[in-house]
Amino acid sequence: MKLSIAEGFYLIALDDEEGRILAAAEKNVVPGVIAACILELYLLKKIKLDGGNVTVVDTIGTGNGILDNVLKKLQTGPSFIDQVKSMSGKFKDIQEDLNSLLVQRGILKKEETKLLWIPLSDRMDNANYAFEQEIRNNLKAIVFKSAKPSPAFTILYSLIDDCNILSEVFRDKDELIDAEKVGKDLIDNSGVDADLANALRQLKSFFG
Repeated sequence: MKLSIAEGFYLIALDDEEGRILAAAEKNVVPGVIAACILELYLLKKIKLDGGNVTVVDTIGTGNGILDNVLKKLQTGPSFIDQVKSMSGKFKDIQEDLNSLLVQRGILKKEETKLLWIPLSDRMDNANYAFEQEIRNNLKAIVFKSAKPSPAFTILYSLIDDCNILSEVFRDKDELIDAEKVGKDLIDNSGVDADLANALRQLKSFFG
């Protein structure tokens, strides 16, 4: 993914027409972003997830301000879920940080009558929208082409499912049914390692 997992999750959770977070994701968007950051730091080998507990192994920054802020706050010892809970209270402004980052990249645009939105009139010609479209295409390929997801897309798909916003990607009723079926077995079928699979199962219980 050309965007971080957290950025991809946030874009899907953002209603393109209304310029605000989807109602279904309002309660879970902050912990979802935090969880995405922690799990991406795991993929980047900045942390380990030993039996569900976090061990920080590399504090050198990634170059992504949001990921680096989360990395600075992570502690060795507390569980993954406890740190998601703790940081969700400490980083309540993380949405504003994401907004600013995505505006700087030209992916989101600010307008007086809306919060943040992706230009609709020329969205398919807007090169920056291609980032989100690529994410959506990959998610659909997992469902309709039986594509094996990368660890990053396994995390993203699982988070979108956990936060009940699969319908933002799979808007047709029959497609959504297929997507939900894939979501039920995604962790087992994706081939991710045991520590990541365990963390994703913990998240399902946390959001459930």
